Amino acid sequence: MTVTADDGSGKDADTTGRGQTFPEALACATAVVEGNLTAVRPAGQGRVHVTVSVDQWFKPSTGPATARFDLADPAVADPAEAYTTGDHLLLLVPRRKKQIPDTSQGQELRPMRDRITRTLPEAAHTPCPPEFQ
Repeated sequence: MTVTADDGSGKDADTTGRGQTFPEALACATAVVEGNLTAVRPAGQGRVHVTVSVDQWFKPSTGPATARFDLADPAVADPAEAYTTGDHLLLLVPRRKKQIPDTSQGQELRPMRDRITRTLPEAAHTPCPPEFQ
């Protein structure tokens, strides 16, 4: 699943209809990692705890080999989007607690990795708009 894929406009809409650019999405992310999900546990109230065996940290640039995230559960919106132990994905963890994380898998990984690497320098100087915090 790729939530942070634009429709050619360069922006993703939030719940208020305001678009978010990709540099803003990275600026608003608390973490950006690639790795394998080693555990997926329901946390109640539309949340899920995922444990990731991290292959690469993008934001911050370094971190532990294993990371645990408390995330909005994408399965609440679409059961087909549920996380599964063993999934290999690139995960953008949003600052806004109710926002479903952006993920890339399979053939989407290389282009998304490249896009993140190209955009991180700009994102470092891009503020996270209040509506995405």
